[in-house]
Amino acid sequence: MSSSLAARPVAGASATTATRLAQTPAQRSERLAFTFCRLGTIGLIAWLLTPPLFVLLAAIAAVVLYGRAVLMGVRESRCFLRRPALIMGTWAGIALIDAAWLLGLLDPARLWG
Repeated sequence: MSSSLAARPVAGASATTATRLAQTPAQRSERLAFTFCRLGTIGLIAWLLTPPLFVLLAAIAAVVLYGRAVLMGVRESRCFLRRPALIMGTWAGIALIDAAWLLGLLDPARLWG
């Protein structure tokens, strides 16, 4: 009779902790990617108050982590865009625009009037 460690509850662990222990590697990767998706969204909302470098780093992390999750079989996310490929494309575009801005290839004064 074999039993999985993930299936057994841990003594003294809360329900949330037990759920985290029972997650597959793909679920853990998606959970981490969702964290960076939220961080990037907050950075976008507060773009004028935060350095553009933060948004670039969060966007790159979200793309890499969602890519990893997709390779492990994740097909849906908790992010508001839902589809990992759509999320990755959106954050890749944001990263490219942000990198161009940081490198001085885009002149914000010219873009906004």
